[in-house]
Amino acid sequence: MTIWLATVRFDGRPHLVPVWYIWLDGKIYFATGSDTQKFTNMYRNQSVSLSLPDTDSVVIIEGEAHVADRGTVDVLADYFYHKYEWDFRYDDSTTWRLIEVTPFKILVWGDGYDEMEGIRVL
Repeated sequence: MTIWLATVRFDGRPHLVPVWYIWLDGKIYFATGSDTQKFTNMYRNQSVSLSLPDTDSVVIIEGEAHVADRGTVDVLADYFYHKYEWDFRYDDSTTWRLIEVTPFKILVWGDGYDEMEGIRVL
């Protein structure tokens, strides 16, 4: 399963890409190459938006992204391996960085309990 990540380019244009992710202890983690557009964007502007791809049960998350510390990298690498059978620590295709997103706003639609849209849950 992927989550869609939105970042902002230096000129204000949006950049939207799917990424593999882990939700753990109230934070979202994903790995990206240090040579990617999304990493460049987050280096300049740490504000990000994420959205799950399910159009029936929509979840939109706004948060702040930072490179995770070394201890977190080792813990999360195991989670990524168990979920995706991929260990970014041993993938030499690029210089991988683990990104940690701290959510400050979460919106949901289509939870099945009522007809309201855009319910803020955080």
